[in-house]
Amino acid sequence: MNPQRISVKLFVAPDPTAAVEFEPFTPLFHEFIQKASVPGLLVDVADYAHVPNGPGIILIGHDVDYGIDSVAGKAGLLVVRKRYGKAALAEIARDTIARAAACAKAIEDDGRTGVAFSAAAIELQILDRLEAPNDAESFDSARAELEPLLNGLFGDCSIERTSGDDARKPTTLLARANGDVMLAKLGG
Repeated sequence: MNPQRISVKLFVAPDPTAAVEFEPFTPLFHEFIQKASVPGLLVDVADYAHVPNGPGIILIGHDVDYGIDSVAGKAGLLVVRKRYGKAALAEIARDTIARAAACAKAIEDDGRTGVAFSAAAIELQILDRLEAPNDAESFDSARAELEPLLNGLFGDCSIERTSGDDARKPTTLLARANGDVMLAKLGG
């Protein structure tokens, strides 16, 4: 499988359903651009905080976007990797997860947002519907390719399909650790 866009979401800890204040992320993300604090060629910050259960604040880049969102009522750091070329899904996922961990660490280390992230679960979406339509076959293929990577990061983890059968939605996998996982481990 060779998708051109995937996303990884790390959920806010301890409760991803709790409200997140988006305002502190705008100046923080502008600083990330100025100081090159996170990986990628970063371009701009977009504020969609007014949209309920929406995209929140997005740090837009050429090859990667970072955002704090509350889609589906669960707040988290959403990292979208794009323009990746001919790499395999597992390689793209490893890179995207590492970028998510780096950004989460930068946000936590800064401290002004008061937000922390959990490494107990990640949501991975294959946003390239031509390469991976939302069906059982695409899920099984993605799971087979990603399972060694995810088990390496989480130990023995559970991987489930959370996108249902709606063809308009991307294939979505939720990987849950069966024990404690340090955020730093996801970057390695």
